[in-house]
Amino acid sequence: MTVSDVKPSAVEVELSGYGGAPVSMYTVFYDRNPDREIHIVTSPDRMYAYMKILPGPKFSGVTVAAVAGILMAAGVVRGLIEQGINHFIAQQSGPAPFDGYFQVARGEPMRKGEDGSIEFHVQPTSFRPRYDKDDAGNIDFKQLNLIENCFAGQRVASILPPGPGRAGINVFGEELPPVAGAPVQVRTGPGVSVASNDREFTAEIEGRLIYEDGVLTVSPILEIAHDVDYSVGNIDFVGKVLVQGSLLDGFYINAKQGVEISGEVGAARITSKGKVKIVGGIRGKNAAIIACHDLSAHYIDDAVIEASGDVEATKEILNSDVKSLGCVSIPDGAIVGGAVCGFKGVEAGVIGSEIGVATRVAAGLNWTEEIRKEEMRDKIAEYMDRILSSKMVLDPLFADDSVKTRLGSEQKSLLSELISELRALRENLLDVLQDRASLVSRRQDGMVDQINVRKMLYPGVKVNFSQVEGEVKDSAKGPLSIVQDVSGKSFKIGGHAKLPQLKEPAPNAADGNKAS
Repeated sequence: MTVSDVKPSAVEVELSGYGGAPVSMYTVFYDRNPDREIHIVTSPDRMYAYMKILPGPKFSGVTVAAVAGILMAAGVVRGLIEQGINHFIAQQSGPAPFDGYFQVARGEPMRKGEDGSIEFHVQPTSFRPRYDKDDAGNIDFKQLNLIENCFAGQRVASILPPGPGRAGINVFGEELPPVAGAPVQVRTGPGVSVASNDREFTAEIEGRLIYEDGVLTVSPILEIAHDVDYSVGNIDFVGKVLVQGSLLDGFYINAKQGVEISGEVGAARITSKGKVKIVGGIRGKNAAIIACHDLSAHYIDDAVIEASGDVEATKEILNSDVKSLGCVSIPDGAIVGGAVCGFKGVEAGVIGSEIGVATRVAAGLNWTEEIRKEEMRDKIAEYMDRILSSKMVLDPLFADDSVKTRLGSEQKSLLSELISELRALRENLLDVLQDRASLVSRRQDGMVDQINVRKMLYPGVKVNFSQVEGEVKDSAKGPLSIVQDVSGKSFKIGGHAKLPQLKEPAPNAADGNKAS
């Protein structure tokens, strides 16, 4: 029987490497003579060819060229495995010929193109840590980099098209056409727009990028379902942060649009241009620093607060430094220890304590300008010292004309420079003195020189207003108001009058007595 007598037909054969189990193949060649019996089969996908040679009584071996010719006669023309054929021939010519099928050709499979994908220009929010190493190889385990901020108009992602794939070829030389990869399907959600080419995605608002279930969104909210600890790390976000737990010691939140914390804040730091709301309160351990617009908390203990708006507390403000460009309001709680300053007034249930804990309360002072005043005071002292030093050099020269006549040209030039410097110092000093006097004397819009106490004012409390300051000498029961008495260069304690920005009703004010 020759190859022309064989039609491809399914057979079950045993191949090495398949555990002896029958494998479906197609017979494509069969030839038999007294010297040998030859079988050639291929895999159903026509990608693999196997040969079996059974030696007869007169078998004298077979050459590589003969095998190649037989394979070509069977139509197997691609992917011949020359090394394998050589090994097979050597084995068949030996004392123990192999009576099974041996692989003699292998096609090149078609490769499907890579599926389309999305390329991120801003990393989507992930709650898997993305630690960075510094130049020394150290890792800050508080910097997890869970989020990357994005901004309105910023390109956040692009679509990469699928690959075309690569054609294959089977052992019969038949080309296997390539299959392109599948395109990625991406939809836009809130905060994201797509270009007309459907490939470029842009943030419409500032926030964080989210990619879930094939949808791109930008959210201005970051919600943490537990404490801010080493599993979250420090947070820098252009949006608003919601924390369902507490902000633990040593961590910070920087959130442009505000912060809400359901638990407590420890010895930590918060900065925001928005409102900060702390349901559980602040236990600062003399290390908490919060800078924000408005602040509300159940209690504020051992903390530093700098607010461009109002500060509200429910229970207490204890041993804290609180500065507000709005009103400081704790109508049912107490201010004990530390220093509290409200540009638009202060309202408290109790101020001070029976045991005389040092407490300072100020109203009508712009704490940012108070810092400027301190800086000006330091600058004035510096100018005064430099002027005095210059005068110590110049005064002896002007006291004795003969000294000046003995000066050389270089010395006279230095003297001229020293005189010019002294004049400039005096001019600078005058400018700073005038600026500081203007700050001290002017009354700013929104200023409220008034401190309200609803329950009890204790002795020893120091009060400051825009133009006067003093110390409370005796206890006084509220409701009462403390206002400055500029003419008497002190302050007065009188009947309770509501602060201008507070909407609640209050009793009519009564005449007060000047504090001694």
